[in-house]
Amino acid sequence: MLAIKILQDGNVRDVHGELHENIITICHEHRKANRALAFAFILFNYGHPNIKKMLDDKDYLRALHEKSGRYLTVFYIPQDEQFFGEDINNDRREVRHMAPLNSENQLAILLSSYMKTAEAIKLPAVLFFQVNGESISDWFVIGLDENKIEDSFVELYDYVKSAVSQLSDIKQENYKNSNEIFALLKQQVQGTRLKKQLSKNMRSFPIQLLTRWIIGKSY
Repeated sequence: MLAIKILQDGNVRDVHGELHENIITICHEHRKANRALAFAFILFNYGHPNIKKMLDDKDYLRALHEKSGRYLTVFYIPQDEQFFGEDINNDRREVRHMAPLNSENQLAILLSSYMKTAEAIKLPAVLFFQVNGESISDWFVIGLDENKIEDSFVELYDYVKSAVSQLSDIKQENYKNSNEIFALLKQQVQGTRLKKQLSKNMRSFPIQLLTRWIIGKSY
């Protein structure tokens, strides 16, 4: 598809209206072309240089492109991008599943108005969402906890992989059941999140106390 500019004469044009409409349009196009069954945003800002550097790395980005495949379209905001929705490399005609967005506003706050929540979204995070008609029908947020570039990539890749593993099991005759599909995705990704948190807590648990607890349980 063609890149959609949201900057005109150096000014942002009606971001609240146009950004939402363009997102919905892209989602419908990707679904119609069997390029996605669900969607996500990577939300971050300049306070999270590890995420920016990770997305600037061509190898990391290529791995995310390939893993998201034709099941999940992932949007993100590279701070230096000039275009919204640029998911085709015009030179190589390469279809990209990681679609860069540009906005001078805080996207988390902007999206919250469409998702009817007053809760602030803690960045960085991945916001998974589904569209139905002209609106965002369901969504949930997964926080990104890692601080190092490599660890951030692995964390994000695992969530994308988890989502795609669920979506890839959907039979084509069920592709129109968007709400049911998203419910399965949500259960899968939140399960992956829980496993990561439990694993992290176990690693930080004092080994001496854990050993005593195990020995005590054996008697």
